[in-house]
Amino acid sequence: MHNLKPMDAVSALYSGDNHELSSAIVNSLSQAIFEGNEIKPAGKLKQALARVSHRVMQWTTRTDTTQDPSGSEITLFSNRLLERSKHPYAKALLNSSCGENVALVEGGDPMNGPYMMISPEIRKNCGVWDRLFFDSVQSRDVQSRIIWETQATYHAAKRWLEQGAPVRLKAVAAGTGLSMMLVYDKLVSDGFDPKLITARITDRDQANINKANRLLDALARVRNPKLGSDWRSGITAVAEDIFAPDAEAGEQYDVVTAIGILEYFHGCSSTTTHERLKLEPPSNSVTAHDLVQRLTSMASDRAHLIVNTYKDHSSTRILELFGKRFVYRSPDDIQSLLASADFRPHRIAGSGHIYDVKVYEKNQLKNQ
Repeated sequence: MHNLKPMDAVSALYSGDNHELSSAIVNSLSQAIFEGNEIKPAGKLKQALARVSHRVMQWTTRTDTTQDPSGSEITLFSNRLLERSKHPYAKALLNSSCGENVALVEGGDPMNGPYMMISPEIRKNCGVWDRLFFDSVQSRDVQSRIIWETQATYHAAKRWLEQGAPVRLKAVAAGTGLSMMLVYDKLVSDGFDPKLITARITDRDQANINKANRLLDALARVRNPKLGSDWRSGITAVAEDIFAPDAEAGEQYDVVTAIGILEYFHGCSSTTTHERLKLEPPSNSVTAHDLVQRLTSMASDRAHLIVNTYKDHSSTRILELFGKRFVYRSPDDIQSLLASADFRPHRIAGSGHIYDVKVYEKNQLKNQ
């Protein structure tokens, strides 16, 4: 593990080939998140570098369009600087987008790279391009965001477990679900009865869920000699589109995390990529209000909802150059969005240049 670079660590983490190595990476991340020093947002020098990088990318990025076999339009991006780096994150930026994913930052291994920088053992092995990509303004905020999300989820769950009450947790659009796994593992290692904990990781991408299950199985085998029959009893990862007609209905949870999803839905925003670049608005009829309605329906009366802002910053405009589209929200925008729902502000878990992670609680007075 001491020789792993960030992208090597991501590949090892989800491969399912080396259970001990996957466990060691999780242990290092857990220790850094729950016991280590907090990662500070990028300073003025890195913010200035982000503005310069944006200009350079503007000057050097080229686009072309073509069609795939189904007739859908594909935008092709090229940039000599990124291509010469041969870095997986650069390849992810340049990969073309099409169809319903045109506006999204695709998940997968490259987008998990910044998380590995949280581990001191992995950070020290970084090369120049690792530091440029994974120690940037946005990547620093991404690292802070998973720390704040993980800590907030853990403390919300611990509150009920300390009272001997069962707790149900759900991560919506969670990608590979790393944050929820860290929470579950910490709660079990703290001595809380796994039978009292139900943790559910969901994402609409089956490939992400497959990776999540490989890691869950690896952790279960290392942490329990009986192939994890006890450790894994309360945590599952399943593919789910929460807007699909057959989405989980009637199930309610005490902690719901919706991190990295609101920025793709319009409504109650300060501005959007479409507005700033004077583009045609998206035709998708599903709005942020629809998403909040779904989140509200899956939250129990005592629930905490954990969400994030996505603030307008020069570093995110680099992603916009490669076809990514965002809805920017300040803390006030998030509060306005949730004002019509059954939630009220509880606390801010952390604040950065791009992301704030905020915890809301169910407004029980309204439900009485």
